[in-house]
Amino acid sequence: DFVSCQGDIRDTHLLVEGIHCAACVWLIERDMMRMPGVLTANVNLAGKRLHLRWDDRRVKLSALIRELSRIGYAGIPYDPDTAEGSIKKANRAMLYRLFFSGFTMMNMFLISVALYSGANEGQYRDFFHWMGFALATPTLFYAGYPFFRGAWGGLRNGRLTMDLPIALGLSVTYGYSFYVTVTYSRIGEVYFDTVTNLIFVILVGRYLEGMFRHQAVSATNRLMELQPRAATVLSQGEEKITSVRAVKVGEHVLVKPGCKIPMDGMVIEGSSSVDETSLSSESMPVGKSAGDRVAAGTLNGSGALVVEVQAAAQDSALSRIIRLVEEAQSSKAPIQRLADGIVPWFVLVTLICAGITFFVWSEHFEVALMAATSVLIITCPCALGMATPMSIAVASGLGAKHGILVRNGAVLETMSKVTHFVLDKTG
Repeated sequence: DFVSCQGDIRDTHLLVEGIHCAACVWLIERDMMRMPGVLTANVNLAGKRLHLRWDDRRVKLSALIRELSRIGYAGIPYDPDTAEGSIKKANRAMLYRLFFSGFTMMNMFLISVALYSGANEGQYRDFFHWMGFALATPTLFYAGYPFFRGAWGGLRNGRLTMDLPIALGLSVTYGYSFYVTVTYSRIGEVYFDTVTNLIFVILVGRYLEGMFRHQAVSATNRLMELQPRAATVLSQGEEKITSVRAVKVGEHVLVKPGCKIPMDGMVIEGSSSVDETSLSSESMPVGKSAGDRVAAGTLNGSGALVVEVQAAAQDSALSRIIRLVEEAQSSKAPIQRLADGIVPWFVLVTLICAGITFFVWSEHFEVALMAATSVLIITCPCALGMATPMSIAVASGLGAKHGILVRNGAVLETMSKVTHFVLDKTG
């Protein structure tokens, strides 16, 4: 029931595990659009959702899910509770990595202070080097695992992702420090502290981004919570509580006083006042009696109503509003389309610049290594690739929280040029 049909055209939303950056969005959309029969493929980065429309005569959903799996992502039917749980799980895992890298970073500071204070030339030099190695190694492979996973996934699919410069910089810095440690070199220096510090700082940014993503999804979920999940159906004079998804057009539902109306329909019996604030922002209750239309998610007042269902749950006005908000979160403003096109080339230019930097300083190997690594990490285009889609998701989610519905992400970019607002009272 998570697939809607219009003839041979199918439409569905999938929750995709493994999405963590704008490069993932680009890869999934590009790969899905290459499949025969796929009409549209839009990824909502904030909610980790993939919206697919395809021709069922040319390709089956099972084939699309297998293709997702081939490029490294797992797609399952979308459910709001599952989606929020998935985001919470990912944020919790990121928080564990953040705490671990913060713990090792603080201890690494003590070792660094000792080395920079003179211990790098004394009898304890090798001891402190091995202590740094013991702290940096689990930090790199546990806390830094998301960067290596993202970099490898991009390379496997011929894509230069934003994780690649980070993974390269961390690997080179760690590898050189490990070489100095195991060879007991008296010339080179170790930079295990740089490894732990960089991982901690980048994870802080990723965790904050994950928090904003969760807030955006939660705002949309609050709209979904307006519609009850169960309805009281009247059948041959008997009351039967059933899921709103199972209620069919034409059936009669009983809405008791103080309950939310479960479906769009027409009142055929009873009279009451209905609070429609959630849909129209009308603060005063609206009187309803036989022949009047009512909408799902609005709150019934003191009278009981019998409503004839005129639209399925997924076709209600509230559901259409939710879909508009979700489409706004996944829509691409002109500046985002520009950023998506720039990011791969930006990463390539970064790698070339790092190589040139190393060559220029090649007479001093250690200096060349650190300079090239600095170029890789400092110029990482995370902000370029993440800021635009996250700003659209957070803005539309925050707007939904306050009753402002954004129909398309492009208008948020246009808003910066607006000089006058015209407000029209509804209802």
